[in-house]
Amino acid sequence: MAESITENLFRTFHGAQTFIEKHDIPKEYGFLTKKDGGTDAGYPDFFKDMDEWIIVVEAKSGAPGPKTSHAAAEAEVQGYMANNAVPDVDIVGIAVSGQTMDSLKVTYYFRKGGTDDVEVIDGLTALMPLDALAKHYQAVAHGDPLSDIELRRFLLQLNERFHKDSRVRDTERSLFFSALMIALDDNPFRAVYQSIDAPEDNRLVEARYLNDQIVEAVQRQLSKKVNSRSKEIDWADRFAFVKTVDIPLDEYKNIIADIDERVHQPSKQATKRDVLGRAYKIFLSRAGKMDNKNIILTPDHIIRLMVDLADLGRDDVVLDTCMGSGGFLMEAMEQLVDMAHGDQERIDHIHNHQLIGIELDPILFALACSNMFLHGDGRSNLLYRDSLINRDRTFAVTKQDEKLRDYIRSLKPNKCVINPPYEGDHPINFTISALNYLEEGGRLVIIMPNNTLSKSSNARASESILRHAQLDFVIDMPQQLFFEQGRGVKTSIFGFTKSSNGHRQDSLVTFVDMEDDGHEVRYGAGRRDSGRWTAIATAVERAVRDHLELEAARSWRSVIYDDQGRLEARGVRRNPWPQAQSHDLDAAVADWQEARVLRKEAYERMNEALLAVGLGVLDA
Repeated sequence: MAESITENLFRTFHGAQTFIEKHDIPKEYGFLTKKDGGTDAGYPDFFKDMDEWIIVVEAKSGAPGPKTSHAAAEAEVQGYMANNAVPDVDIVGIAVSGQTMDSLKVTYYFRKGGTDDVEVIDGLTALMPLDALAKHYQAVAHGDPLSDIELRRFLLQLNERFHKDSRVRDTERSLFFSALMIALDDNPFRAVYQSIDAPEDNRLVEARYLNDQIVEAVQRQLSKKVNSRSKEIDWADRFAFVKTVDIPLDEYKNIIADIDERVHQPSKQATKRDVLGRAYKIFLSRAGKMDNKNIILTPDHIIRLMVDLADLGRDDVVLDTCMGSGGFLMEAMEQLVDMAHGDQERIDHIHNHQLIGIELDPILFALACSNMFLHGDGRSNLLYRDSLINRDRTFAVTKQDEKLRDYIRSLKPNKCVINPPYEGDHPINFTISALNYLEEGGRLVIIMPNNTLSKSSNARASESILRHAQLDFVIDMPQQLFFEQGRGVKTSIFGFTKSSNGHRQDSLVTFVDMEDDGHEVRYGAGRRDSGRWTAIATAVERAVRDHLELEAARSWRSVIYDDQGRLEARGVRRNPWPQAQSHDLDAAVADWQEARVLRKEAYERMNEALLAVGLGVLDA
């Protein structure tokens, strides 16, 4: 095993002229010998000055031994970061070892200028392009330029500006915001919007010409890729309401400039997140309209957990059959792109062939397309239509749905991550439909009410599912998970592997009690991480991956069939861990939210029955 092979892999990835090598490194940086306290000049294998910060790299072959192992590369790069003539400059260190691109080990370190502390940059385990590394540097050195708190605060302020004088209807604000974000990505629009004048015709709204330019920009950007299997969608028509937005022209331009400065530009430097989904939740919840939607959008930290649990590989094809605003697909896209190690041909393949999304709600579909566009694209296989091909809690597919099933199967999805609607039979039907789409051996990760498989009305359907798939894990979620959306439903994340052999009755399932996810409700800020989430998620992922009973994860293993062969979907062996204490107020709020939802559903069913027999409806 040769160190030169590792160095060549690094050169090939970044380009032969990108980094300065060894003895060509300017002496004024004063790197010292690899031993602590050494006084002789030392030379990292690679070096680059990024103006405000520098990068040092040490490569080793990866062979066992004190001078060739990955640990040796880590020790030496940390030595260079600590011993140099630029103590006030930020330094990113990279330790790399291995003999092939697929087997490379990579560790990233950061030293803040003016300090002696060298810390690992968590979550980075592969080579990445310099522009991507620069984003991570900005986040670790200066904080995420688009923090959750700042984003929420700005969106709340923006909502008030949209709400003033009923300028933008509450149900259209998220789409309006997405239109402005897309327009800001359109160079022709950026070049002219500040110079647009008001029309001379007083009968037109003052911002009519600006509105026209926004719609044209959206049309230019989003019409480039539309899947032929979708219901027909006219982007200009979808955003036609923008033409009637009546905001004073100068203020309108200021709003656009503020969005550009506070969200659009920082989002290019920040780690990816579902910005438009966040806006959707805030705008509707502030208007009191969230209950009007049979939709619960997944919190960001659970999106990441669920995609991690899907255990993506570089060639995986990811499906979301109820994609909402696209959160799961964006996270999957980011993980797959990271695995491409900067290979643009592979990244294009990911965008065009490895992401499949289906959504029936027109607003959410538009938001998903907008989100994917703003985060690097991936819209080639987003379909605007109903994804259900199983509607009666069986695996039978009607003739009219066979064409869609066969088309999705032709794309060979082997991972599916979804958060379906929770009302009625939707959870069971979406589970069955997803398994119908997946390749043999494919994994389904789905969050749904925790009693979906165990309630008596689903007994036959649950048995049918377990004849088509292995149940791998069940992770119970906090009751307050959807607090910000006014929902108190109790949910679990279920993990299935599609298998023609079904679930063996003696197979152990990993159960996890994650009632405490480290998040707390904070007045005016929703649920926020108290600083414990990373450790909790790491423990849970390890318990699921390695089939372990861990106290840190509150996990246990159990069969789901008793000695008589009866299904106990919640596990024959019950939760052995002491129950986490919950605040009485928190529990009361969650119970109230759940009761409110159940009451609303009961009124709807009663009114349907009354209308069916020709009587009036009840006043809720």
